[in-house]
Amino acid sequence: MNNTYINGKSASAGVKVKYFSVVLISAFLLAACQQEEKKEVAKTHDKQVAASADLTEKQSNSEEKSEPAAESKVEEKAPVAVANEHAGHNHDQEVGHSVKTNGEKFRVVEPQFACEAPVVIEFYAYQCPHCYNLEPYAEAWRKKNAGKVNFIAVPTHLGHQQFGSLLLVHQAAKKLGVLEKVQHALFERVHKDKKLFASADEAAEFLVAQGADKEKAVATLADEKAISAEIKKSFEMLTKYKVAHVPQILVNHQYMTDISSAGGKEELFKLVDELLLKENSCQPK
Repeated sequence: MNNTYINGKSASAGVKVKYFSVVLISAFLLAACQQEEKKEVAKTHDKQVAASADLTEKQSNSEEKSEPAAESKVEEKAPVAVANEHAGHNHDQEVGHSVKTNGEKFRVVEPQFACEAPVVIEFYAYQCPHCYNLEPYAEAWRKKNAGKVNFIAVPTHLGHQQFGSLLLVHQAAKKLGVLEKVQHALFERVHKDKKLFASADEAAEFLVAQGADKEKAVATLADEKAISAEIKKSFEMLTKYKVAHVPQILVNHQYMTDISSAGGKEELFKLVDELLLKENSCQPK
């Protein structure tokens, strides 16, 4: 099966950059955790909370609201982290979805967000091998449909804080307007170079190599509050759509599919084109 599964490991309730990795609220993992029968996972779930007020209301009254840590720090002498592309994966177990199925190549889900124009959302992890193999197809599709369809990249670290620096660089690249180049480069850094980021300076140099202004790159990476807020939004979307494995593609907030369901990587984006033509709730203002 060409999917990568979350192993249900809990993540911290805050976002704290240490050695330029983060401990993030893996709110989307709560959905997977609820599928586990182990009592220790259930207890951990009770101690963790959703990443936003809306999610908090859906938790039990005994849970406490948790926000990303505002006082994140980057240490200059952080040890170099080595990427392990299989960390956080469960290739053997598939977690169920609370969605309607039509028995075909996609699932119909309840829209959780409004959209004003056609939108395609990809849920993935930079360390995920299947996501890496899908990226050339996704990149080609993005270029082909640039200006016609809004493409939203939603990365996750699969609950493993050592990959948190990838999320930070991703969000910084988005703010700097170099995300298209950075997405490909981040995949290559993890899977070919087997490297993450040891410091903020190293991350800034990486962004500059992809076309970002150096001063702006340094300033953007230093704005921890803004980056944490963007990561929080991503996890909120992962949670609301009950994303239990990656990669997955969501079309117009209503049609969810993946490589296996579509019949292959090339077939996946042909299916995306078909799903964009289906009736949907996206309404222009």
